[in-house]
Amino acid sequence: MKKTEKIIIGILLAASLLAILVMKNPFGKKEPEVLVVIEHQGKVIQEFDPETDAVYHVIGSYGELDVEVKDGKYRVTNEDCPNHICANMGWVSPEEDLPIVCMPNEVIVMVKHDGNE
Repeated sequence: MKKTEKIIIGILLAASLLAILVMKNPFGKKEPEVLVVIEHQGKVIQEFDPETDAVYHVIGSYGELDVEVKDGKYRVTNEDCPNHICANMGWVSPEEDLPIVCMPNEVIVMVKHDGNE
């Protein structure tokens, strides 16, 4: 193999490696440091970054509910359940690591742990 062929192969390998890295994390977009998940019957149905304001509509076992995210905190609103305990919890921040549980809907909103903690 000639020296120029080795250089070309090296350049192609480096370009391929760079392409793989960019595809895993496009445009240098940072993954959120904390994720919050919404589970229904033990299955994750939604993940969100608490730093991104949004409202997530969820259909639970008893009825519907919304999870509102604003200013780094989240809460349950507009829920269909008899006692409204989950809505009465108010705003929760990820630092508190306190789950919001709606028993009639079988929905839990909590900070995601990756098993390394």
